Amino acid sequence: MGNSHERSNILVIDIGGTHIKFGFVRSGVVQDFEHRVPTQCIRNINPVKSLAGLTRQVVAESGMTPDIVLSTVPGFLSTDGDLLLNVANIPELEGVYLRSELSAHLQVPVILERDANLALIGESIAGAAIDTNNALAIFFGTGIGASMLIDGKPYRGSGWALEIGHVPVFGETDDVLCSLKHPSIEDYASGRALQAIAQQHQVPVEALFDMDSKTLPLTCALDDFVRHQALVVSAAMATLSPETVILGGGVLDIPGYPKARLKQLIAANSPCTKTGATLDLRWAVLGWSSVLHAAPLIVREHQHPPRTL
Repeated sequence: MGNSHERSNILVIDIGGTHIKFGFVRSGVVQDFEHRVPTQCIRNINPVKSLAGLTRQVVAESGMTPDIVLSTVPGFLSTDGDLLLNVANIPELEGVYLRSELSAHLQVPVILERDANLALIGESIAGAAIDTNNALAIFFGTGIGASMLIDGKPYRGSGWALEIGHVPVFGETDDVLCSLKHPSIEDYASGRALQAIAQQHQVPVEALFDMDSKTLPLTCALDDFVRHQALVVSAAMATLSPETVILGGGVLDIPGYPKARLKQLIAANSPCTKTGATLDLRWAVLGWSSVLHAAPLIVREHQHPPRTL
C-alpha cells in the first residue's frame, strides 16, 4: 500500500496577480487538466466565497473530486499556515484566514504554501533544479517571488522569508505623506513596473522586447528594467550564497526578453566576479506546472510533519 498522499486526489490552486490556475494531481500523477480564470474574479468584498465558487465549477468540469486542496499564497503567510498577512497584488485577500475559510466553504481540507516554494520544489523534482539541493529561485511575475532550498528543503523563516520583492531600496518617493516609506524592489523590477513602462510608451507588454524598432527612451527604459532585475539576483546571491540559481516567471517568458543580457549583467555584478566561482544559472522549465509536481511532497509534509524533540 502506498502513502495516503499518493492515493489521494489533490486539487491545486495557483493564485497569481493576473490569473488563477487550477490543476489536479491524482495518485501522485499530474493530470492533463488546466483551468484558468482572471484574478479579477476574486477582487471583491468576499474573495474566499468567490474562490470557492470557482473551485466548485472546476470540480464539476473536471469530474475529479478532490480529497484535499493545496493553494498557493501570493504574499506573506502567518506561521499558523492560515492568516494572510500581506498580499500586495491582491489586497482583497489581506487579513483573510484563507485555509480555514476556504475549507469551510468546500468541506475539504486545505493546505496553503508560498507560491515560490512550490515552484522551486517542483523544479527540483522534475525541472531545472533536479540535481541540486542548494538552490535559489527568483520568479519575475506580476510581483517577484523567491525561494531557497537548503539541503533540499525550503527555508520558510517566520512567515516572510525570501520576500525579495518587498525589500526597500535606495530611492525617493514623490508622496510627501509617505516620506518614511521608500520604494521596494518590485517598484523597479516586477511585472507591474514593466506594465508601467508599456503604458508610458503606449506599447503592449507582450510586444515590448520583440519590436523591430524602438524609440531611444523605450530602449533605455527596458535596459534599466533588465539591469534592475540583474541587481536583484546579484544581491540575493551575495546574501544567500546558493550553489545554483533558477530564474523564471511570466516576465522572462515574454517574447524577445533578453535572457543573455540578464545573465551577462548577473555575472558581472554577482560574487562570481570576485571569487572566480562558476555561475550556475538556469532557466525554469516547468512554468506553472511546477506547483503540480510539488503538490504530493507538500501534502505529505503537512500530513506527517517532522517530529521535534
